[in-house]
Amino acid sequence: MDNHLNIEKKTRNKSLRRATILNLLEENTKMSVADLSNSTNVSVVTIRSDLEELEKEGLLKRTHGGAVINRNSRFTNDLEDRKRFKASEKEKIAQAAAELINKGDSLIINVGSTCAYICNELKKKKDLIVVTNALHIMNSLSDDNNNTLFFLGGHFDREMQITIGDDVNDQLVKYKVDKLIMGMDGVDLTAGATSYNHVEDAIMRQMIAQANYKILVADDSKIGKITFAHIAELSDFDVLVTNYSEQNEELIEEIRATGMKVIVV
Repeated sequence: MDNHLNIEKKTRNKSLRRATILNLLEENTKMSVADLSNSTNVSVVTIRSDLEELEKEGLLKRTHGGAVINRNSRFTNDLEDRKRFKASEKEKIAQAAAELINKGDSLIINVGSTCAYICNELKKKKDLIVVTNALHIMNSLSDDNNNTLFFLGGHFDREMQITIGDDVNDQLVKYKVDKLIMGMDGVDLTAGATSYNHVEDAIMRQMIAQANYKILVADDSKIGKITFAHIAELSDFDVLVTNYSEQNEELIEEIRATGMKVIVV
């Protein structure tokens, strides 16, 4: 048990450190290995290992003696590629999340591959009102005559395929919805809900504020993970829907112990 806890602690420390590295690179554009080592209080060997892994994830580019942030990071990868990753797990999560939605509910849904699967389930519902700033959500539901769709206008981010900016927030505050369905890149007990998508962080926080009941959806690869931008505390959500993973079993129980409802499929 102690060994398991030590491994878990090291994993979280590594996730926090790598999120810090991304934050430092975002603020400074480019940093040397030595500067990153000093800023995070770890060895240059550890920093080089972190940079190698972060580069594999597409989050930064290594340079001679340092690294620069990669604006075209992993969250902008082709949606179909992301949908294929853990597809069966995301389908089960989508089915469980859809069971929380009732006829006549008003919803806000954000961008994400899991949310794409949820849209397929929502087409089986009737009289829903769906608000989104994600083009793929709009396209998925655009031929659904059972439900009403509102697309938030604003500056269109071609990489993310979403609308962003003050115009989106100004429209969001006009709507008070029954439920929010939100995907996230990282879900951690201490770091909360985090995302690679810092350009939409204020919008996601406004989405949370506009919903009475908040549903967080994340496959097991996101549990215990900490990514670049902090969006919210886990306590800001009413329920987490995820899939079973033996590796995450203890962490899921710790999240439940905080009083948060967790549905595991």
